Amino acid sequence: MLLQRVAMGADAMGAREALEIATLGGASVLGRSDLGSFASGKRADFAVWSMTGVETSGAWDPVAALILCGPHRARDTYVEGRAVVRGGQLVTIDLDATQRRHRQLAARLMEH
Repeated sequence: MLLQRVAMGADAMGAREALEIATLGGASVLGRSDLGSFASGKRADFAVWSMTGVETSGAWDPVAALILCGPHRARDTYVEGRAVVRGGQLVTIDLDATQRRHRQLAARLMEH
């Protein structure tokens, strides 16, 4: 969207068009009719963002704010209808243990 706007002007592509390309367009490119939109029988993957933070203050269009303002951390994310992030926190892994393991592995890499 931003490149379109640079090349063709500020009205070249709107936030809603960019969102449609990212969702329905992405599903179409993958040949996946079972995702890309909310509908009965489709995959239950979706994310929810809070629009109350300073990064979106003053935004009059929540879709444009989500796409143009940021970065955003998802408040809630569901994959196959199962919560993966709740209240901004990962719920499917032990994050502290994972980070400890990452630090250990990084230290081992530095030794070699």
